[in-house]
Amino acid sequence: MTFFVMGSEDVTLGFKFVGIEGVIVESDEEINAEFDNVINKRYGEIGILLLTDRVSSRIEEKIMEWQLSGEYPLIVEIPDIEGRMEGKTTLLESIRKAIGLSV
Repeated sequence: MTFFVMGSEDVTLGFKFVGIEGVIVESDEEINAEFDNVINKRYGEIGILLLTDRVSSRIEEKIMEWQLSGEYPLIVEIPDIEGRMEGKTTLLESIRKAIGLSV
């Protein structure tokens, strides 16, 4: 299963050192365009997409829609180099809320 990361320069380069490809994204336009590239398989078959929480917070609705479709790649949210965003709802919490699941 292939991994791919989208995030800041520090995060993306860190993953590249261990052999995981990715793209550096900063603006909302870059984030939206690269997310579309990943789900449209322009980078090949990706099994798991790693998104920093700062990236995922800017396209939450798009990610939620993709997660609920049940298609690959699976999306995993990771902390940015500065750590977790304060008060940020995780993707898992958002999905649980959307489908009415409480654990």
